[in-house]
Amino acid sequence: MKVVVTGASGFLAGYVLRALALREGVELAAVSRTCIPQATLVPDYSHSPAGDVLIHLAENCDRAEVEEAGEAYEEGVNATLTALLAKGYSRVVYASSSVLYDGADLSMRSPEAAIRIVDAYTRIKRNSELAVLNSSGGVVGRLSNVYGPGMSEKNVLSTILRQLGNRDALEVMDTEPVRDFLWVEDAAEALVALALNDSRPAEYGSLFNLGSGVGTSIGNLARLALEVVGQSDRIVKARFPSPGPSSLVLDCSKTAAACGWEPRTSLRQGLASLLNKVKEKK
Repeated sequence: MKVVVTGASGFLAGYVLRALALREGVELAAVSRTCIPQATLVPDYSHSPAGDVLIHLAENCDRAEVEEAGEAYEEGVNATLTALLAKGYSRVVYASSSVLYDGADLSMRSPEAAIRIVDAYTRIKRNSELAVLNSSGGVVGRLSNVYGPGMSEKNVLSTILRQLGNRDALEVMDTEPVRDFLWVEDAAEALVALALNDSRPAEYGSLFNLGSGVGTSIGNLARLALEVVGQSDRIVKARFPSPGPSSLVLDCSKTAAACGWEPRTSLRQGLASLLNKVKEKK
């Protein structure tokens, strides 16, 4: 089985490729627009090779950059996905985002929960979801907050990690929002499970949540990181406290039932592993 993975130079794709490499009978085709070892270099992802399965990870995950890029970026994303869907893959797995859900709803989100389109990023994600879901063999995984070695320097956990060497109060934008944090290797295994599971019952549909199912406030995330490094005495402070509650935690029971995937790494374990990797680099 030939599995094509776009965005091969990206954070999550590297873990997906490693997970696929451990599966028997899988021929890997990593595709990238930057030159990396053992990847097919393409000027545009519409030039990706044909295959049996496509895992499409090649989109910008930075909401601010997507907004700034404007209509040209959105048109390019749509054109690329249209070209990929025309290549005849028997299965296409699209990595979407849980930011489509409304953070003001404090309940756990099932894949059927209401969504909100509030900017270019969410509009692009939803339009891409619909294109994939309307195609033969299309599967969508809505990812929660994925973290691990190689993650973006712009996310909240990176902001916390940069302050662990200090002794002052640890500052975050807001301590109250509750989010679902998923270890990157668990996220990769989830995407691989969706890509390779041929026995998924039809009644489960093709839209799945990929998260830990555990909610952690940003303040408690910071406190846990401080605890892991032995700095529990430090204060965690919000720079801009929010006026109301916000929660985004995923119900992944349908994913577990459909393809047998469940996250294996707790937030404490993931943070400890991540901090060990950071320490090794110094």
